[in-house]
Amino acid sequence: MDPAVQKLLVERQYFYATGMERTVHAYTKEEWGIGGAQPTGNYSVHTTTGLFVVTALMTIPALGAPILLIIALASLNLIVVVFGLLGTVLFTGGWLLGIMNLRRELRASRQRRLKGLPKPRFALTDDQARAWFESNPSGIAITRENFPDSTRPFPGEA
Repeated sequence: MDPAVQKLLVERQYFYATGMERTVHAYTKEEWGIGGAQPTGNYSVHTTTGLFVVTALMTIPALGAPILLIIALASLNLIVVVFGLLGTVLFTGGWLLGIMNLRRELRASRQRRLKGLPKPRFALTDDQARAWFESNPSGIAITRENFPDSTRPFPGEA
């Protein structure tokens, strides 16, 4: 990832989305979880149920691939060793990624529940969120720090 993009994602205070209604909510990175549209990452599963099913299905190959690798090593079958090694890396890595994302989503859902936020379903651009917060004032200040990707100038900017 480009260092400039990485810095922006780390320093960004809020991500904006709507739940199933039209109200715009501001989420921190920790509150976002696996969200509807990702502010970061490249995941194709957007619901906790879907992620749980995919992770559960990955469990069988994640356990089977190392067993295949051990059997192939014992029989000195080079082609099966290569496939067993490749399967072990891919399936176990995918399974571990699924487990980590499930844990992250559980932490995020706890934080959202404490603040009364719905699960983010539809991500918004900074311009869309800024327009909504300008017409519906809340505790979010309309500043460059809160809307870093806004294309419209802020008061005091040339």
